[in-house]
Amino acid sequence: MVSARHNRFVGRQPELSRLRDALEAESLPFHVAFVHGPGGIGKTALLDEVARLAESCGVSVARVDARDTDPTPAAVSSVVAGALAEIGERCVLLLDTYERIAALDGWVRRSLVPSLPAATLVVIAGRERPAPEWRSGWAGEVVEIPLRNLSPAEAVTYLASRDVPAEAHDRVLAFTHGHPLALTLVAERVRQEGAAVAFDPTDAPDLLADLLARFASSVPSASHRAALEGAALVRSLTVPLLGALLPPSGDGAPTAGDASDDALFAWLRGLGFAESDARGVRLHDIVRETVEADLRWRDPDRHAALHAQARHYYARRLRVPVSDGDRRQTLADYLHLYRRHPVVEPLLTRLHAAWEEADLSGSGSPRASDIDAIHAAIARHQSRTEADAVAGWLVRQPQAAEIFRRRDGSPAGLVLTLDLSALTSDERTADPVVSTAWKGTRVREGERVLLFRSWLDVEAGQNVSAVQSLVFERTVERYLTTPALAASILLTSEPDLWGPVFSFVGLQRWTSAEVEGGPAAFGKDWRATPPTAWLDALATQAPSAPAEPGPAMDSLVVLSEEAFGEAVREALKAYARPHRLAESPLLASRLVRERVAGAAEPVLVLRDLLTAAAEQLDAGSRERRFYRALDLTYLRPAPTQAVAAERLDLPFSTFRRHLRRGVDHVTDVLWRLETGS
Repeated sequence: MVSARHNRFVGRQPELSRLRDALEAESLPFHVAFVHGPGGIGKTALLDEVARLAESCGVSVARVDARDTDPTPAAVSSVVAGALAEIGERCVLLLDTYERIAALDGWVRRSLVPSLPAATLVVIAGRERPAPEWRSGWAGEVVEIPLRNLSPAEAVTYLASRDVPAEAHDRVLAFTHGHPLALTLVAERVRQEGAAVAFDPTDAPDLLADLLARFASSVPSASHRAALEGAALVRSLTVPLLGALLPPSGDGAPTAGDASDDALFAWLRGLGFAESDARGVRLHDIVRETVEADLRWRDPDRHAALHAQARHYYARRLRVPVSDGDRRQTLADYLHLYRRHPVVEPLLTRLHAAWEEADLSGSGSPRASDIDAIHAAIARHQSRTEADAVAGWLVRQPQAAEIFRRRDGSPAGLVLTLDLSALTSDERTADPVVSTAWKGTRVREGERVLLFRSWLDVEAGQNVSAVQSLVFERTVERYLTTPALAASILLTSEPDLWGPVFSFVGLQRWTSAEVEGGPAAFGKDWRATPPTAWLDALATQAPSAPAEPGPAMDSLVVLSEEAFGEAVREALKAYARPHRLAESPLLASRLVRERVAGAAEPVLVLRDLLTAAAEQLDAGSRERRFYRALDLTYLRPAPTQAVAAERLDLPFSTFRRHLRRGVDHVTDVLWRLETGS
């Protein structure tokens, strides 16, 4: 049995090397080694290997498992003394499952360990880090050995040793993240049932139960369980995010009734399978996957609700002006929620690998020395014609380009963003791609069109890389911060690669903005779905559903100012007869589209807009007369305008003048809303 366990043991070479050096040294370089990590991470297996190493070095082994003794000083002293009886002067004491006697930590530190023979190496294995007093009171005598998941290569070696088919490795690794116990359980299931490629943790509730028993064996309350489930869904957790994920009080679901958000956060932070950094608390990968998979299997409605709460939280965060780093982090956190989406999952995997190898140091405006390098990269990955066009823009409008740099200062990539509305006619016609893109849009005075003219990684072109994730961060930032944004167009030479991703986020192929033989164009008319409504739509998209096609590019009605004014006048005439408003072209305008959400009826939205614009006049004493004319003519109409004038005790000519002023006011207010001016 011991030989079989040793043959299956994989990895942990740095940890074993450190302990081997101590066992082989003439005098101990340290007296206590703390091995710590979450349940199932392989602490006991490591102690097995340490025992084997000790015996090969001629060092006696005494082993104690805290599960086998009462958590009292007398009981622990007795079992340790029994283990140390009749062994050599040089020995190693292996103390496993230390969390069972964590309450005795002070006694162990002050009494038990100092009472042992001087040549005794103590190796303690538990779920928690050693208390700070070990490091301060035993300076130089204590080493900390944290255990992490096995690397992908080590995990594959282990799976192969357990006869798991190679075609199953990717699916198993995606769930286990190299966690040893999870690997063991999943490998046995796959090996026995032949569920190789089709392995899905939600199809294995017994396996999830085994893992949960290790990770969360003692959750204090339903509130703590809800907090743990929330933490499992997201990449990292902060107190505000935790508050957004906990169900509101009074809905019958678990709430923080017996613990505040801060208290629950502190509890999560102290768990042995959680880590804390500048971004918040993060559960170990396998714990996160296990808890979420269990929730998805056990309570799919709760899982869906929790997912929606997280999406809406990130959507709100993206609307708030923040630093570049915070926005990039929020976007990454948002995408993490869709990590099982058939489009997003492979992209995230490749982006993660790209970031691991990235050597980026920042970004800035182009330098004269960058142009040749950028030109050469575009010519290599796309065409000489494209390279010449982009280089021309870098000279004419350097402020429109952002260059991403490596640590040595050389360009790693770029994004070139042109505000087509601000270009002169000569500038537009100088570049056929720009000219065609401009002709493919329909904008009014004051509206803006953004063209992401070029973006690439110098080495990878437009294939997946760390630079591309920065590019997409910049595009989202421009969507959210550009005033009066009517449309945006993103050009790519790799439509097959990026098309599904663009469709997922609501960008559609815009063939009218493409030149023959040039890059493919994907765009969005933001007047049909403004950025805030776009974020809301993403926030309601199911985590694994295929992307829904966005609205057609020509589905929005773009009215001239004159036509818009006529449409407002006709809408006022139809106000009291809503069925006639159903024919108004304003229902397909940006004005109404951006305010229609959920089950709201466009006709009701238009009526509310007309009412609100008219009621602005009622707030001022001098303008109230104009409102009264509007009210008695359109909102709550008298039988005729003559009757309305009579009720207001006005000459008919004066009444007509007041009515014109009121209509002009409503038209002006709604036009400003329509154009964002």
